[in-house]
Amino acid sequence: MTDNLQPIPPTAAGLCQLPCPMPDIVSLVGGKWKLIILQILVFDGTQRFGELKRRLDGVSQTMLTNQLRALESDQLITRKIFPEVPPRVEYSATPLAKDMEDVFYAMRDWWKRNHTGAD
Repeated sequence: MTDNLQPIPPTAAGLCQLPCPMPDIVSLVGGKWKLIILQILVFDGTQRFGELKRRLDGVSQTMLTNQLRALESDQLITRKIFPEVPPRVEYSATPLAKDMEDVFYAMRDWWKRNHTGAD
């Protein structure tokens, strides 16, 4: 993350005096899979790698590994390795990620309001 927050444009409800966190947020959760991974871990709890892979239709093993490493590096998830043969690895949302629960609900509500036929 960067400490050089960019100002919010004047068109953003007059909040141009505040630094804009959007570049930092996008670096944390941007990309095709990160938000979906976080949603699963926040709402469904701890998951093993294989469980995540099955739930993410179309993700490659390499891509999933890279996304999980990035989320772990940004302290949004934790990885626990069990000393078994074969090794068992579990991923969990951290309190920082769990604090995004309202964001997920807000995105769902926005979708419902703006997309015809949404459940």
